[in-house]
Amino acid sequence: MGYIRPSSASCCCRGELSRVPPLLGHLMKMRRHRVFLLCTVGLCVISFLHYYKALHYVSLLRELSAPYPNIKSFIMVSGFFWREKGAGSTPLSPASPEEAPPLPVVLRPLDTKGRMAAAGSEGGGGAEGTALGNGGGLIGGGAGMRMKLREELAPPHPWEKPQENQRGGEPVEERPEGRLKTLNLAQPAWPEVPLGRGAAGDPSSDPLESMGDLHTRSHPLQDDRTPYFVRTKAGALCFRRGTEVAVQKEQKEYSGKLGGSAGQRKPLQVQQQPSVTPKAKARNRGGGGGRRLVKCVCRPGWHGPYCGVPTMVYHSNLPTKERLTPRDTPRRVVNAINVNHEFDLLHVRFHELAQAVDVFLICESNFTAYGERRPLSFLRLLLNGTYDYVRHKILYVFLDHFPEGGRQDGWIADDYLRTYLTHNGLSRVAGLRADDVFVINDADEIPAHEGLLFLKLFDGWTEPFAIHMRKSLYGFFWKQFGSLEVVSGCTVGMLRAVYDGDGIKLRRREYYTMPGFRKYENDTGHILVQWSVGSPFHFAGWHCSWCFSPAGIYFKLVSAQNGDFPRWGDYEDKRDLNYIRDLIRTGGWFDGSLQEYPPVDPKEHMYAPRYMLEHLERYRYLLENPYSTRPTKGWGGGEA
Repeated sequence: MGYIRPSSASCCCRGELSRVPPLLGHLMKMRRHRVFLLCTVGLCVISFLHYYKALHYVSLLRELSAPYPNIKSFIMVSGFFWREKGAGSTPLSPASPEEAPPLPVVLRPLDTKGRMAAAGSEGGGGAEGTALGNGGGLIGGGAGMRMKLREELAPPHPWEKPQENQRGGEPVEERPEGRLKTLNLAQPAWPEVPLGRGAAGDPSSDPLESMGDLHTRSHPLQDDRTPYFVRTKAGALCFRRGTEVAVQKEQKEYSGKLGGSAGQRKPLQVQQQPSVTPKAKARNRGGGGGRRLVKCVCRPGWHGPYCGVPTMVYHSNLPTKERLTPRDTPRRVVNAINVNHEFDLLHVRFHELAQAVDVFLICESNFTAYGERRPLSFLRLLLNGTYDYVRHKILYVFLDHFPEGGRQDGWIADDYLRTYLTHNGLSRVAGLRADDVFVINDADEIPAHEGLLFLKLFDGWTEPFAIHMRKSLYGFFWKQFGSLEVVSGCTVGMLRAVYDGDGIKLRRREYYTMPGFRKYENDTGHILVQWSVGSPFHFAGWHCSWCFSPAGIYFKLVSAQNGDFPRWGDYEDKRDLNYIRDLIRTGGWFDGSLQEYPPVDPKEHMYAPRYMLEHLERYRYLLENPYSTRPTKGWGGGEA
């Protein structure tokens, strides 16, 4: 086939094309790029709108926006895009954000007066002279309880064991052997525990010999049958404790004559205007046939259509507040902690949380975090009856070995304590369900019971959750700025599927990097968004760091793990008790620095847990500075 020579016309066309201005080619490329850019921007906008709410609650964005109310208010507008319809989308009531009223049931253990006089010649409020009675917290106590009923159908006694007789009304005689032995502060030693009856009370006996199968027995979980909610005649479902009640006129007059409050109390069945949106009002007027939307009337400190959302949740960053609904069967709450010698704070925890928590996992080791041998003081207290008032809710976890490499790297030992606590403790809890709540704390972190009770009773919140805690040092009198936000809990299902049942992984804020994260999210159909109970201005608990007497601080110094440097327990001058007393007096730190503290008032909300305030003499060394020469504000005069 012969070669065909191109015609002159085709050559002319190629010449014309070669003379096309370069600008036209650039315009064509720009047009293609513009279409691609617009498509990309559109996809980004759709993704942004879909995930904007979740992105807002990432810790970094939340921390950046927290100090700026204008940015925060702008972010809150995002709720416009996710407003749902239906019964579960009733907006929260903008009721007065005042703090919660006293509990409907107040439980007050009789004060056993287990405090000791201060050792030595100096007077400092009597807080330093006990081994751990005031500083470390070894307070022997009776199990006698008295209960005040403030309304009918109040929740049952939280300390009472199921199907057992209650001994709450019987006074308990103080046992002389229950008092603490005075500690020679010049030569601190491991604390003595109050002696009780039986073999466990023999100071020469080893508590391990009396432990039996305590560290291996299982704990069966049972459903909580407490009637937390009440149905009104108008059909409204109201949280009993958060709903305002009315006293019938005849009963009110009768009780007024007696000077009491024994009148029959019923939930108010009147319309609560703030709980109804303007659109809902218009619908009711237009086609409701004159029917009124009846809502629960919330007490101060409680919010929502059911009056079951406490202030600390109402002012939190929970992204699903409009989808909260009460459960038919309450969740069970598991609270896990490691204990060393924080026995005073342990009493406070039990009294604060017993109504909300179903089982306490308490882990104790015969090794300190540094790897030295230590006595099993909590076990001895458990066996001698000190915690009989809540023993039916305690599952004892015994760690009898020290992890390999923990002496060289203290963080190995620190992490292993929580890993062993979670694995061993949860494996012995029978009847756990995937939607039960798991909360892990340090011994000096005490959540408020309102927050855990909310998690127990409501569906619709996301996970994992953190807790904003009031920060203080050496005692509640040295309040620190801001709050301590600690990732503390999730459901048992998420703990097992995402964190491999390991409590230390839960506290590390790394759920989105865990291998099972996406699978759990897909299986449950929930978008996992971390949120925090409380806020920097609405505390949901207390973190009292180094809250001991000088002797207790000494024990904390020498027990500290070998990884959090500088390890102040290695310096002899830092272990001097007079030096420690001066730190408590001034609020200074071991490096010689002095912090700035905001002014505090003991009467302010969330100053300290209620049980401590009700037992002022027992906890005075933590509520007011025992070494300050200035008058203490709010305690009725006198010097600290």
